[in-house]
Amino acid sequence: MYTFEALDYIFIAIYFLFLIVIGIKASKKQGTESFLISDRKLGIISGIATINATKTGSILMIFTTLLYIYSFSAIWFFIGIAAGYTLFIPFAQKLHAKSDGKFYTLAEYYYKLFGKSCSYWASGINLITMFGLFLINLIATAKVFALYTHISYPLAVCIVALIILIYLLLAGFNAVVKTDILQYLAIIAILLIFSLVLSNDIQIPVHEWDPFHASIIDISGFIILGFFIPFASPDLWQRVYAFPSKKLLTQSLIGSILLYLLLGIVLAFIGLMIKTELPQIDPDIALIHGLVVLLPKGLSGLIVIVLFAALMSSIDTYIYTASSTLIQDFFKTESKDKTKELIRKAIVGFVVLGTILAITLANLIQTAYIFSAFAMLLSIPTLATWLKPKTSNRLLLINFIIGFLLLGSYLLLNLSQQKQLTPFIFVVSLSSAITGYIVARLIIMLDKK
Repeated sequence: MYTFEALDYIFIAIYFLFLIVIGIKASKKQGTESFLISDRKLGIISGIATINATKTGSILMIFTTLLYIYSFSAIWFFIGIAAGYTLFIPFAQKLHAKSDGKFYTLAEYYYKLFGKSCSYWASGINLITMFGLFLINLIATAKVFALYTHISYPLAVCIVALIILIYLLLAGFNAVVKTDILQYLAIIAILLIFSLVLSNDIQIPVHEWDPFHASIIDISGFIILGFFIPFASPDLWQRVYAFPSKKLLTQSLIGSILLYLLLGIVLAFIGLMIKTELPQIDPDIALIHGLVVLLPKGLSGLIVIVLFAALMSSIDTYIYTASSTLIQDFFKTESKDKTKELIRKAIVGFVVLGTILAITLANLIQTAYIFSAFAMLLSIPTLATWLKPKTSNRLLLINFIIGFLLLGSYLLLNLSQQKQLTPFIFVVSLSSAITGYIVARLIIMLDKK
């Protein structure tokens, strides 16, 4: 489909080499705490970059696909995220104080306050969602790689997985943060360049800017996902623990909100220009195809950089968070060095499993809906612990179980009937979590009587 020059291949090779070099440099003279959580020394720039790079990933492709379906009303996802992160700030401050420089995972919060059973359920849901999001981003990255270079999709999956495996094994969380800084700056700068270049020749029809083009149910789904997801994002919680002070944490969260809204507007601008010029192409590859077709020749290298930077900065976070969650929540050990080695083994295991599944699965939107919906199940229990700190561990445990069963039943019903999932699944996920909480309250009240 695309003419790929030798220079473009060299460009990709240099980019991959660059990531490995960062991993090598980050690993030199680093202690175990640096591998586990970057010595808890995140600053404002590193904090904003690593918070936003993680949630940018496959959203570049997914959001462009949603723009084809819902026009500008897809922006409600970004609005929901901004609102959710704003509400999350005071909770994050409390979380930072509760951690006392000792927490590494989301479930440790539940373990300390509500016991082992609740922490295991929280960890289990985290593992499902983090591995799922890793899988989504790996599929997206391999699709980009295969489409540009004309290599086979399975080979593309293997190459991407191998590169990430190398630098994660070298420096762990520290490598994630170091690569996120430069990758996120590249994403913002290059997308701004693309929007300026495209806007010289393309006029977006006024009706495409309608923020209420989607149905109220779909808009509600976008807002719900964005609003509640911070309270159930183990990767975000891990970054909260990595700040040395609440002041730096707060400043970084505010900065990440503003920059993420900017990203949403710029990406909407680019996506709608592509839709205007190429309305008939496959929405799943609209961003990739549109940029190649519409941008002047000579910018192919930049296209590759921005897509790879966005996607791979998410993959490394999700695979590290999943590995950290598995080891530090289920295989606790007093030795940090032992924990470090176990996390490395878990990284290898997850990457191998993810590679196999990514080769067999390929539906980006449907996979994203499923795993994002499972992540939301943690939002209501988390909010309950914030608003009512003396919430009983039994209530939370029942809440987890019922919410998981309700959402799982909905998904099984739809998948068995081969129905396409829509943003309504996030309404179902939130309803499942709320129903679980209400039922748990009723059970406990009846027991007391």
